[in-house]
Amino acid sequence: MVRRRRFLATVGTVAAGGVAGCTDGGTSTPQALQYRVPALADGTIPRRLTCDGDGVSPRVEIERVPPPTEALALTFTFPQGIAGQTMLWSMWDLPADTDVVPTDVAADPGVDALGGAKQGRNARGDVGYLPVCPPPGEEYEHWFTLYALRRPLGLAAGASADALREELETATLASRLTTATYRRA
Repeated sequence: MVRRRRFLATVGTVAAGGVAGCTDGGTSTPQALQYRVPALADGTIPRRLTCDGDGVSPRVEIERVPPPTEALALTFTFPQGIAGQTMLWSMWDLPADTDVVPTDVAADPGVDALGGAKQGRNARGDVGYLPVCPPPGEEYEHWFTLYALRRPLGLAAGASADALREELETATLASRLTTATYRRA
C-alpha cells in the first residue's frame, strides 16, 4: 500500500505541473505554502550545488505556511522513474516559523541554528546534503519539496529516507514541489 501511495503521489505531483498539494479532509492547499529556492529560480541547478562545484546545499526562503502547521520538512531528490527517488538531502522538524534555511547547512544530524531540526541520511548513507551529481551527458530533473506538517515527526536524526517518507504520509498538511535540471559534461 505504501508503494502505491508513493507512486500515486508522484504521478499526482507530475500531473499538477510541479506543484503537489496534499489534502486534509479533501481540501487541496498548495497555494497556502509558499517558498523559494533562489538558486533554482531559473529551472536549472547551479554548478555550486553540484559535485562539479562546491557541493553546498541551497538557501530556502519560506514565505507562507498554512495553519495549523506545527513543523516543516524538506527533501531534495533525484527521481528514478517509477522505481523511486534518490535522496540527496532531507531535513525535518524545522519550526513552523522558520523563514530561511541558509546555504551550506553543515552535515550535522541536529541543526541547532534551525531550532533543532534534524537531517536524514542521503543516498550515500551520510547525514546531510549530497551534491547533485547525475550521470554525464543527459539533462536530469531533480525535485525539491517543502512540506507543511500537522505535527513534528519526532524521527531520530540520521533516519533513512524510507522512514521519513512513512512519517510524511500521515503528517503532511501541504507540500510544494520545485523542479530543476542539471546536465554534467
